[in-house]
Amino acid sequence: WNRAFEKSGFLNAIEVKQMPDDAKWDPADIRYNTIRWFNSFDNAFAMGPSRVNPLTGEILDADIIVDANFIRYLKQGFQALVSQNQPSGQGTAKNLCALGGVQPRYLRAMQADPAIAKPAIPPAVVRIAQKTHELDTCYGMELAHQFAAGHLSLSLLQNAMPSGAEMQKYIQQFMRELIAHEVGHTLGLRHNFHGSTMLQPKDLNNTQITQSQGLVASVMDYNAANLAPQGSKQGDYFTNVVGPYDEWAIEYGYKPINATVPQAEVRELQAIAQRAPQDHLAYATDEDVIAGLDPEVNAFDLSGDVLLYSQLQMDNAREMWKRLDKRYPVAGESYSEVRDVFDTIFFYYLSYALNANNFIGGQSLSRYHGGDASGRLPLEPIPVEKQRQALALVQKYVFNEESFQFSPQLLNKLAPSRWNHWGTNVPVFNLDYPIHDRVLFLQSIVLRDLLSAERLSRLQDTELKTEPGKALTLPELFDTVQTSIWQGVVQPNDQPLKFSSLNRALQREHLNLLTAMVLRKRDVPEDARTLAWYELRQLHGSLGDTLRKQGRKLDTYTKAHLEETRDRIAKTLEAQLETN
Repeated sequence: WNRAFEKSGFLNAIEVKQMPDDAKWDPADIRYNTIRWFNSFDNAFAMGPSRVNPLTGEILDADIIVDANFIRYLKQGFQALVSQNQPSGQGTAKNLCALGGVQPRYLRAMQADPAIAKPAIPPAVVRIAQKTHELDTCYGMELAHQFAAGHLSLSLLQNAMPSGAEMQKYIQQFMRELIAHEVGHTLGLRHNFHGSTMLQPKDLNNTQITQSQGLVASVMDYNAANLAPQGSKQGDYFTNVVGPYDEWAIEYGYKPINATVPQAEVRELQAIAQRAPQDHLAYATDEDVIAGLDPEVNAFDLSGDVLLYSQLQMDNAREMWKRLDKRYPVAGESYSEVRDVFDTIFFYYLSYALNANNFIGGQSLSRYHGGDASGRLPLEPIPVEKQRQALALVQKYVFNEESFQFSPQLLNKLAPSRWNHWGTNVPVFNLDYPIHDRVLFLQSIVLRDLLSAERLSRLQDTELKTEPGKALTLPELFDTVQTSIWQGVVQPNDQPLKFSSLNRALQREHLNLLTAMVLRKRDVPEDARTLAWYELRQLHGSLGDTLRKQGRKLDTYTKAHLEETRDRIAKTLEAQLETN
């Protein structure tokens, strides 16, 4: 941070000392600003609160606390993803929420869809999420899981030893950025979730760039661990310097202004603020990430090409699953560790899969004032080509069963923990791994978010906000999704049709969504409801054609599935509308 203050005219603005063991003062003394490391029985988190004079805005005192559980998450030793005493995987949604922290996008998808949120998210967690944008504190559960996923990447993809130099580098860079982030809060800065988009993916591992300019534009973002794609040389894992946005914010807040009257000071501050359209000074804080409008405003993303980076990280996750199959468990360690590691990778995959959805119906949002940026508007729809690219990514990495092909050997390694102690519950049900529930949960979250009322309304509005032919329309979205999920029925070929259990589960989920729209059990725009009816009619016809042509060739699973689906659609289309 002294680098930022030097550019505003202060040398050695911040001085750091180690508190002596025999200190006569207490960290609660308002005259001292402290960074404290502590142990707790809680989830990992860090906070950088401050006390401010309400009359002048002057920061009077600031203290940072960092929970030691961050480092424990290296081994996922504090919390495991298990369906705790829940039959048939009904705890999956709740426990994945607990694993992922309170990411707004997960909560939006689950709260909007009671079918997903089984059981309901605890009210306390919802309140924390709703209040996040009002507090400059860092509830860091997902940060801890990002940290753990990075550790796994080093271990599985780079063969890094637990106490080796590369692992030490990873931990130290993580702690350095974490503390810098919290110091930023104590200096008065809010989160900036646009800061992670400074560099293109090809530059993220070029240390000549990252160690001089920074890996990101701001340490006030929740930055993902920078994990190099397969076959690339690894650079910095976390940023080593404060970024250009941080320097700009410090200049605005702290630069001495020798003005004789307040109006003169305001003019100079306005001159600083008017640099907002410059490269790498984009700003978006908590309420912007909660809104979910701008696809480049996320927690735990990285680079100026979020789609490409997300694809590379999902590729990394798939490679980690392959190596997990071959290398775990280590001799003498429990098979439950394999289950914990598998789930850590699973959540990592889900977090990047959801990034693609944000582009569909998304808009770039800026906070420019009139005259700041010539030719730029505060709201600009994402180009249709980018939206189609995002939709193709979802089709390949979420709706395609090949993304979730695991060997029977790996799945039978996923044993539960049998350690019953404080902070843990030994599972009674689902001692074996509920792989169908897990995969369907991931696909359901993405599919239901993709066809959510909010997204469908935005897509409908976007048709009026863009030139004709330059918007992703509702018919195109519905048709693309149906064609992807019902491949072989909607677009038949000469090969005998055979759907796996994963295919059938996703198809039922898609059918449930369209049926709920048609039967008015799901709140969506009326045009979307009409399109759902149209897609069901088209699918009903295709199912009839398939059964006539291939009925005798189909295996029992597939034939029963297609016949039952055809009958369900017929009953849905014939349903009577009852009114009071």
